[in-house]
This record gives sequence, structure tokens and C-alpha cells, in this order.
Amino acid sequence: MESECRLRVVMDTRGFEMMEKLTRKDLYTLEDYAEHRADIRARVMAHKKNRKLHIGPVATLYFEDRQTIQYQIQEMLRVERIFEAAGIEEELDAYNPLIPDGSNWKATFMLE
Repeated sequence: MESECRLRVVMDTRGFEMMEKLTRKDLYTLEDYAEHRADIRARVMAHKKNRKLHIGPVATLYFEDRQTIQYQIQEMLRVERIFEAAGIEEELDAYNPLIPDGSNWKATFMLE
């Protein structure tokens, strides 16, 4: 598997572009992710740099997309050592709603 996230865009019924939700096929195995993690992390951190908005001295919005959510899922699978299908599906169910659907933006609110 290549160590890059491919953006998949589809059209909704209104003609708006929307990002496809992630599936198990989009994710690396734990072994493959460990092998490519440094490269993936560097790319995602560079990508996220332009997707944040400071809204106060300790508050930041991070605007999400398919790439940032894939990274978050991969990190959760790695940290929690999740490799069984049911556990992976639980993570996908939890994080896929954070991928914009084409008619809205999704952001994570962080207090630092």
C-alpha cells in the first residue's frame, strides 16, 4: 500500500462534491502503518497546518477532512492495538461523521 491518502470525492444528489466515508479497505494494517507512520505523520501535520483557526489564546478549531480523519483512525488503531474487524468498524463509525459531506464543514474544537 502506498503511504499517501488519496482524496475520494463523489457527487451528492444536489450536485455538491462530497468526500467519501472511509472503509476498512482504506486503512493500513497495524504492521504497514508502523512501517510508513513517520512519512504519513509528516504529510498530515503539514496538511493540518493550514486547516487550523485560533479563536482565542487557548482555543483552536481544526477543520477536518478525509485525510485528517484517516490519520486519527490509524493512530487510534495503533495506540489501542485494534486489529479485529469489529473494533475497526467501531472506529470507522465513530470518526466517519467528522468527514465533511459537501454541504458543511467539520471541525474539532481544542482547548490547550
